[in-house]
Amino acid sequence: AVMNDLKTMTRPSQPIQAGAAVNDSLLATIEQFLYHEARLLDQLQYDQWLNQFTDEGTYWIPAQRGQTDPINVPSIIYENKDVLTMRVRRLADNRTYQTAPRPYTVHMVSNILLEPSTNEAHEHTVYSSLMVHEFRDSQHRLFSGLGTHVLHDTPQGLKIISKRIDLLDCDGLHNAFMSLL
Repeated sequence: AVMNDLKTMTRPSQPIQAGAAVNDSLLATIEQFLYHEARLLDQLQYDQWLNQFTDEGTYWIPAQRGQTDPINVPSIIYENKDVLTMRVRRLADNRTYQTAPRPYTVHMVSNILLEPSTNEAHEHTVYSSLMVHEFRDSQHRLFSGLGTHVLHDTPQGLKIISKRIDLLDCDGLHNAFMSLL
């Protein structure tokens, strides 16, 4: 199962067949989940955002277009939940030099597409477009890219197995990421 998760997580955004049948109720639930995830980040609710991930969850921002290997090829960010937890602690701590002053963001999520699946394991691959406006220390930064979430439908609701953000300018120069995309 881990190898299948890695294959799903590491493939770049895939084209979806036009008119592919999806469950409208499930799509609406997933859309609300992604909007809620963005709102948690914008409202600095990092612990609640972190709770959206499974214990094995990963967060990945590749450094190359079409990158399929987060382990042996450098990435902008590739973190499991343990490392992501440390990042969240730093963001929440006002004494951390790198986050003083605190970064504020507005996430805009759109073009949400659910990949049709016959997967009986209650996993859903979801594609979206993302823009994040970050404001910190009188500086504005804009990030845009394509998101790929692999979500698991649990008795407690949807959880993130993997979140991948393919930045439009992934191969450009980036300062340290003070916020979460």
